[in-house]
Amino acid sequence: MERKIGTVSRGIRCPIIREGDELSSIVVNSVLHAAQQDGFVLRDRDVIAITESIVARAQGNYACVADVAADVKTKLLV
Repeated sequence: MERKIGTVSRGIRCPIIREGDELSSIVVNSVLHAAQQDGFVLRDRDVIAITESIVARAQGNYACVADVAADVKTKLLV
């Protein structure tokens, strides 16, 4: 039988990620819940990717607006 569907991409909604959150548990639970709710099947060799931004949030590795503004002022000598 010939395949009729190629690559499928889905955006999975997760809760808000905060510093110190257990990212692996959140991602696994969110994907499994979405699969059950929306009726899609996870198969061997499926790829699940997460954005760098949620990894940074979980690690507390990000800059706030005040930090960016201060850096800009320093660089522009304002």
